Amino acid sequence: MEPNNEIEIRSLVGDLHIESREEGTVSRTIVGYAAKFESWSDPIMGWFREKIARSSFDGCDLSDVIMCFNHNTDSILARTTSGTLRLEVDDVGLRFAFEAPNTTSGSDMLELVRRGDVSKCSFRFGVEQDEWQYADEQNGLTMDERTILKFSRVVDVSLVVFPAYPETEASVRHLEERKAEYLREHAPQAERNDRAVTESRARKRLTDTLKLKR
Repeated sequence: MEPNNEIEIRSLVGDLHIESREEGTVSRTIVGYAAKFESWSDPIMGWFREKIARSSFDGCDLSDVIMCFNHNTDSILARTTSGTLRLEVDDVGLRFAFEAPNTTSGSDMLELVRRGDVSKCSFRFGVEQDEWQYADEQNGLTMDERTILKFSRVVDVSLVVFPAYPETEASVRHLEERKAEYLREHAPQAERNDRAVTESRARKRLTDTLKLKR
């Protein structure tokens, strides 16, 4: 299959906190995980769940990633190109850390995280390689399963109020097209033979009809 060039978005709940420091010092460093490995997500769009392979960030483009709020790039909190956003792939997943800027929005965000009003994070990404297992009677799956094997790039990491999912028509359509393509390629041989016979008969009927009209 062709690589997925659509930008997708996922959220992680409850992995956001302010870095601990020695007593008497105030920290402005917000840390968390944008993604965790080998952990099944909740159902996405009602028809599939997914997990992220441990090697998925190998070779991923993390050169220019923005940290913002609710994926609004007009409110940048940090950026990898300036060194204010630090991204690290460890045994758990993709970890981030940044120091809230000494601005009104930065101080507001720090207080919201400190109080627990903002406790979720989300990231936008492209996928270079994935693997699907589609639910059927033989494997007993109740919904489709996707494993992301390789990310192509991460666009931004964002602190969010509500979890975000792939709601855009383009993203949904692309995933559905990939499923249809997979099912065509991996249909049982008997099913492919039946389809070939049906198509052959249809072509013959069309040919016979054209002959009668001459």
